[in-house]
Amino acid sequence: MKYICLIVLAALLKHAGAGCYSGTDPVMCTDTGCNGFCSEDNGCSCGSDETKTCVPTTCGIKDISSCCPSGYFWNSNTSCCSDELTCNPPCLSDEKCASVNDVATCVCNDSSYAGKKFADFSPLLTCLPNIMVISVSQCLLTHLGFDYTNMHLLNNDSDICNIHYPEIINNNRVESMQLKVQSGWCGNKMTFDSSKLYYKNSLYIGIQNKSVITVDPMTLNFTCSYNMTMQTSLIYALKPVLSTVSISGPNGTGSYALTMSAYNNPDYTSPIQAEDTVEVGTYIYLGLFVKDADGAAFTLRVEECYATPTSDPSDINKVYIVRGGCAYTNDVDSWVEQNGKALEARIKLSTFSFQSQTNVYIFCNAMLCPNTTNSQCDKCKTARASSTYTQTMINIPLDDNRFLNSGSQKAVSWTVMLGFILVLLKINN
Repeated sequence: MKYICLIVLAALLKHAGAGCYSGTDPVMCTDTGCNGFCSEDNGCSCGSDETKTCVPTTCGIKDISSCCPSGYFWNSNTSCCSDELTCNPPCLSDEKCASVNDVATCVCNDSSYAGKKFADFSPLLTCLPNIMVISVSQCLLTHLGFDYTNMHLLNNDSDICNIHYPEIINNNRVESMQLKVQSGWCGNKMTFDSSKLYYKNSLYIGIQNKSVITVDPMTLNFTCSYNMTMQTSLIYALKPVLSTVSISGPNGTGSYALTMSAYNNPDYTSPIQAEDTVEVGTYIYLGLFVKDADGAAFTLRVEECYATPTSDPSDINKVYIVRGGCAYTNDVDSWVEQNGKALEARIKLSTFSFQSQTNVYIFCNAMLCPNTTNSQCDKCKTARASSTYTQTMINIPLDDNRFLNSGSQKAVSWTVMLGFILVLLKINN
């Protein structure tokens, strides 16, 4: 048994050392007469003569293929140039290590896709808040006869619309393309229903330049759906009641877009439009949001909101809706549903009118706060000077039937009165 163990150990030692370079031309970088080193520009060379290459025992440069002589490959496990083909970094799950121009290179492993057909091709679509990402497998497309480097949007092949790049997803190498979530951008088509927005586009993928062609170019249709939100619902509205102004970050840093709009429903997804009219006494929902700001860094605080019968914010006929960040119910019913906790603020309001006026102008003063654990931006507190805040305004068009009804009633009253007088005159005669 003892002899068997020695034989096995000797075999292991022999195998461990057999793969490493042990020649003399080129020399080892550690040789006394060489004192070599490795650099990105020149590879590994002797310090005494930079034109003379050497073989290192450590390889710390990015292009590790330049560390080893022809027929040898750097093996990070044994820290030597080995005759064993080794790819570094290791190949992905659908790749294999091959020698390409004496360089250990990861190439597609066709055996991984043996028997695969076009029906097995399934792209990966990632729908992010501001971008859509379509990703396709490089190796599978190559196996099927397609050329993943020849891909572009079907309806727009301009360079700005077709920037694709390689990346690794689920231990597979894919080719990805990003698209803005924006109607009309590079051929995007937007549709919607009562609860979602849909962005659609089509990707063209060409075929390989081979003498035998087995497939036709591919057209890949894809769609991302998004839940309707306070922001996205404004996209499909024809003429939403809204106002957008610039708001600065804390201490005047940066500039962002602050939008205020009004909605018919408590989900803040049905915008009131310019042609609409709102009946007095019904609920409307004021939504304020800041776009393109960092929600991890900032929150939006609405300090106060008030209404006037004119577009003059200093009109003396002023009715407060929010004061000090919270609902002000002395004159009208209002509820602050969200404030100071995110980049959106939500305010519920029972509509009202001013005497003999068919419009209500609502002004809100808001600011961006630092999003910190000790922030007081969601608390009720005394208002600061108005110059600290950014002001925005919208006009709520009211239903003026009440005024027409009043006139109609007055007209009917005179008709009835005249008829009554005529009856009296006839009786007297």
